[in-house]
Amino acid sequence: MSFKPTVIGFTDAPDTGNPQAPTRLDGLVNPAPVRPVRATALPGTHVQASPTRLNVPAATTQEPQHVHASSLPGTQRKPLDVSYADLAKRFPGTEPLLLERTQLVLHAVTPQAMSSTGWLKFGVDRQEDLAALVKRRLEMMESNPGRATSQHLRRLHTLLREVLDAMDGGFFRKSASKVWESVEPEVRQLDALLHKAVPALSVFLGEMDSLKLEAQRVGASLFATSLAAEYLMDVVGPEVHQVLSARALSLTTSQALVREQQQMLELDKEQVQELATLVQDGVLVQLPSVYSQLAGLSAKTSDTQRYLAADKLNEIVQFIQRKI
Repeated sequence: MSFKPTVIGFTDAPDTGNPQAPTRLDGLVNPAPVRPVRATALPGTHVQASPTRLNVPAATTQEPQHVHASSLPGTQRKPLDVSYADLAKRFPGTEPLLLERTQLVLHAVTPQAMSSTGWLKFGVDRQEDLAALVKRRLEMMESNPGRATSQHLRRLHTLLREVLDAMDGGFFRKSASKVWESVEPEVRQLDALLHKAVPALSVFLGEMDSLKLEAQRVGASLFATSLAAEYLMDVVGPEVHQVLSARALSLTTSQALVREQQQMLELDKEQVQELATLVQDGVLVQLPSVYSQLAGLSAKTSDTQRYLAADKLNEIVQFIQRKI
């Protein structure tokens, strides 16, 4: 017969089913793992679930670290630092403003960073400016209002000459009054066109002045770039010297072209200016007196009236003939 031991501090302890389980004298039994018990809602009741709070550790904020670039040994790429005194010594007698332009061109050059393609393009942008200048001048001369004005003057000269020749008389010639009657409408029409041509010629002269200033700027830039190429040939290596020599020669040729354009612009301006003076201070001033003298022509015109009219006609005809 076995006796069940009495556990002090417990009443009706459940049988574990293990007769060998030791009995603790302190009244404590090894507890079994405790599982959470899910509450069961009874009908007619409302159970509010308690929120579950998770203890999440706060994120640690790290201070940004500054990365310092390390200096590696190598070739420094710096623009050329050429003083004005060096340029004045290299190119004696050159205008100060031109030397300053050359200095600016050199300061924009970094020889260590220049590739073969870069040296081949040295100064090409200035030559493109020259090409644009030549194109603009040709377009301007195509739209020159002086062309139409010259044609109007030639036609006016022809009509007035017909009237003047009719005054010389002759058996088979029409009378001067008849000739004047036939040409007067066209003469007055040409007079109106010439009046309109004067403002157009003035505007055109202003555009030519602007183009002349542009030609001066392009010429100065080409000259400065050419001097810069000559200076660079003294400081670069032999592998670049030949390319720069060819570029310097090309820039010198462009300088000759821009000087030619400047001369042609000056000549064009003089011609237009003379034409404007001819129309404004010559033809348009003399035509009213011609109208006055020819208005009284008739078959019974006296010799004195014919002489005065012929004198006025001859004066304006000779004046136009000398100018056109």
